[in-house]
Amino acid sequence: MPHAVTRRAVRSSPGRHPLLALGLALPVVYFAIQLIAAAFYPGYSFLNRDASTLGSHGSTAPWIFNGGALVVGAIELVLAVAFLGALLKARIGILLPALLSLALVSAALGSLNAFLHPLPDPRHTEGVLSILGSGLIFLPLLSIAVLWRLGARAVALTLVALGLAVIPLMTGLVQRLCMHAGLDFSGYQAFLNGYHGLIQRLGALMLFGSIAAVAHVLQRSQAAGAGRAAVPPGR
Repeated sequence: MPHAVTRRAVRSSPGRHPLLALGLALPVVYFAIQLIAAAFYPGYSFLNRDASTLGSHGSTAPWIFNGGALVVGAIELVLAVAFLGALLKARIGILLPALLSLALVSAALGSLNAFLHPLPDPRHTEGVLSILGSGLIFLPLLSIAVLWRLGARAVALTLVALGLAVIPLMTGLVQRLCMHAGLDFSGYQAFLNGYHGLIQRLGALMLFGSIAAVAHVLQRSQAAGAGRAAVPPGR
């Protein structure tokens, strides 16, 4: 009589999908583009300048960053399709896979906006595509929920811990708490003013790292599923 399949960290194999590797590549591509583009921006600082500045008139080759934004958007769009298919096969329901895919599509629209309307174009931050691209902020939360449903709870809790460290910096929560408590936070505000480029990149690492985590867990699931399929029945 065949042995019952025991539960594993990831509930079921979502089927092989080589495009999932793009999820692991996404953060590497995102930051590599900035490293290359920064070489063509005199005096650029990763600590106090945001990423989009690399595509502005201050660069001698703004097309590097702006074209890179289009590449990132294409990867995000492909991942939206790949994740949807893989997660539906993982049998974690329909809602979470659909929401995660929609957030990736939103991120792709935001990247397309960066390509079409680089700084100082006001549409970079205020245009329709910019607004439609704001859904990317939900990527970490949705990724954590997906990872939890897949059974990769240690990875999900790690992302929660990173989020608790980064989100207060990016949202002004610390300043509000200091104001309510009557504490002097001028030194902290000076830190934010001088290192907002670093803070933005920590947020990007959180966003793209969460996607890479989902891709990794799904790939691990595929490997486990392939191993089970290779075992003859009754063994």
